[in-house]
Amino acid sequence: MERNHFLIQLFFLLVVAGVFGVLPLFVDNGTMRFLTDFFLLIGIAQLWNLLAGFGGIVSIGQHLFLGAGAYAFFAMTSILGIHPYVSLPLAIPFGAALAVPVYAILSRLKLAYFAIGSWVLAEVMLLLAGKIPGFGGGSGVSLSPSIVKTFGTSIGDRMSNIYWLALGITVFIILLIIILLQSRHGLALKAMRDNETAAMAVGVNTVFVKVLLFLISGAFLSLLGAVGTLLRLRISPAASFNITDGTIFIIFIVVVGGIGRVIGPVLGAIIFLVLRETLSAYGPIYMIILGGLAIATMLIEPKGAAGLFGRISKKIRNAG
Repeated sequence: MERNHFLIQLFFLLVVAGVFGVLPLFVDNGTMRFLTDFFLLIGIAQLWNLLAGFGGIVSIGQHLFLGAGAYAFFAMTSILGIHPYVSLPLAIPFGAALAVPVYAILSRLKLAYFAIGSWVLAEVMLLLAGKIPGFGGGSGVSLSPSIVKTFGTSIGDRMSNIYWLALGITVFIILLIIILLQSRHGLALKAMRDNETAAMAVGVNTVFVKVLLFLISGAFLSLLGAVGTLLRLRISPAASFNITDGTIFIIFIVVVGGIGRVIGPVLGAIIFLVLRETLSAYGPIYMIILGGLAIATMLIEPKGAAGLFGRISKKIRNAG
């Protein structure tokens, strides 16, 4: 049964990736930019869901890795002269290496203190980024034209390449999570999620599993931060380490879509973008609606849109 479920997930993932993969041949640059943002949101949300939804690690500071990845990419390309297509994959080991000391500090904190500590570390990194020489200070700095043109001499070519990068990375993250959940570590995750004390009692190395999740999350958040820099064409402390875009909206996406489900961040990203495109012009009302929807979801349907669709489909099957 588990293997069949895995194969079904893999089939749909590949079909969706194939459909989105050919879209740049038919859509304009604005649509590609919108969809690239959509893919980045899903990728970031999947990684937060991996930590909180499957591992029980609640962090409100994952924008630390997004910003660090952006600055690392700029340093490698603009200061060290490393080719951009080499610098992008190098963001993965950079993020994993950064995750080690970050987790070493945060692992000493429990529950709410862990979450608050992750936010504090992210804010410290934001402040430090504005003080590092050669990175534009508090206002940031743009990528050089030579680096930008590496991804395409025309705007259309550049958007297509960044689009495919974002799509490929997001699909890989989802595939990695699906495979992880099917492995023996996936069984450990499910045991931890249900009861961490009981999981430890039956031999689950919860420390190893949590460190593994944190390393995966840090590594790929760093990569997504680098790709986001290509979309913005610049780095700055406020934009690269943005808690609203990199953490708050991501938590909303996972909660509304369905925490602890792979499909949850996808559904949540769709809901979020629909609301953003239709309500963002209303200013504070937009944020109030987002907050109200998140609270309503937690009270009425804690499993989010994924849980709601699951219940509806179950009723339809039973009725049939």
